[in-house]
Amino acid sequence: MGVRDSIRKQREKGKTPEVFQPDAFTRVAAVLMAFRVDGKEFLKRLDEEPASETAACALARGALRKTPVAVPLFALVAPELYAVVETITARVDGPYLGWAESPEDLLLCRPLYAVHPGIPPRLLSRYAYAFLYRFYAGKKQALEATYG
Repeated sequence: MGVRDSIRKQREKGKTPEVFQPDAFTRVAAVLMAFRVDGKEFLKRLDEEPASETAACALARGALRKTPVAVPLFALVAPELYAVVETITARVDGPYLGWAESPEDLLLCRPLYAVHPGIPPRLLSRYAYAFLYRFYAGKKQALEATYG
C-alpha cells in the first residue's frame, strides 16, 4: 500500500456522516399534528397551567417513557397552524425542545430546564419530561431542605 492509499484511508475514517435533525418548528408541528392538539387551547395551557400540575397529570396517565413521534424532515402546515407553531416555538424555545415528543413535553421544556439545565441527551430521549421534572424537582427540594 502506497502513501496515497494510506492517506485516503485515514481521511475516510475521519469523515462521519452528519445526521440531519429537524428544526424546532418541525418538531413542534409534528407533535401538535400527531396528538391533534387545538392550538388556542394549548397556548392557554402554556400560559396558565403550572408545571407541577402538568407533570402530575402526565404521570397519572402513565407517562414514564417516551413514545416516539414520527417527525418529518420538513413541516407542511396550514396557515392557521403556522401562526400557532411559531408562537409556541418562540415561547418554549430552549435546549430541551429538540427531544420533546408530546404536548406535555412541550409544556415542561422551560420548567425542566429551570430545575436542571444539564440533563444528558440520552435521558431526554428516553424519559417523559414529566418524570424527569418530578425527579429533578424532588431532588432539588431535598437538597434545599437538607442544606438550606
